Amino acid sequence: MISAEAIHLGPFMLPFPLLLVLLALVIVYVVGRILQKKQQWSVQTWQVFSDSLWTTLWVGLIAARLAFVLLNLDVYVASPIDMIKIQDKGFHFYGGVIAGVAWFLWKNRAFKLENKVIFVTIFTLICAFSLGLKQWQKPQSFYPNMQFSSLEQQQTPLKQFIGKPTVINLWASWCPPCHREMPVLAQAHKDFKQINFVMLNQGESAEKVQAYLTKNQFSFQHILLDPQGELAKEMKMFGLPSTLFFNAQGQLVDRHMGELSPAMLQQYLKKISNSDHLK
Repeated sequence: MISAEAIHLGPFMLPFPLLLVLLALVIVYVVGRILQKKQQWSVQTWQVFSDSLWTTLWVGLIAARLAFVLLNLDVYVASPIDMIKIQDKGFHFYGGVIAGVAWFLWKNRAFKLENKVIFVTIFTLICAFSLGLKQWQKPQSFYPNMQFSSLEQQQTPLKQFIGKPTVINLWASWCPPCHREMPVLAQAHKDFKQINFVMLNQGESAEKVQAYLTKNQFSFQHILLDPQGELAKEMKMFGLPSTLFFNAQGQLVDRHMGELSPAMLQQYLKKISNSDHLK
């Protein structure tokens, strides 16, 4: 399946920004092959160039993660193990690109200036294009015209949450990543009183949901049921857990597919709160 953010292959997700970075490296490789023949590079020069493309990818990814961790160090200090949980997708795009380009230029410092300009221009233009993908084909700009039942069987329209920034989490009790991120959301629910946290269960009965919450001592103000997975279909959210982030005007600001870490959640909360202080 293809969503606005990624290509989904079973349990695997390939984000478009990452795919475009890979495409940029492939194009740089092809152009390098052309220049190699035209300028008659030595075998050693070609070997350094081709090897540097692979290492550039890894340097960029590691630098992007480190930059994100450093920017959110106060959160990670509380739970250092989260630093290696890259499934939260906490990467600093600019930091990764800058580090990758710097590494590539250093490894190929013997190149002519014109060659460096060609390679860096190709790479940065394609990477820059990926920045616009966040705004590409958002499935819904505002709350969809839907309502869901609470555990008390009361119908709750999503539009009632307009007026406060709102987080809508799609989850199920049988989903291990959902269970792992539940304490993160529960803590945020306690800490950020000016933000609505809507826990929208997917496909389970009120009794099962209540039993799960009671057993694990999770308490949320807004627990809703989506037995047919209607919101997931409407918003094209493939897989659980998935989380939608709306601002106070009910406008979709961002979405996250997969498990949330405290640092990643804090980044999203800052976005939907605009310039307001979270605490």
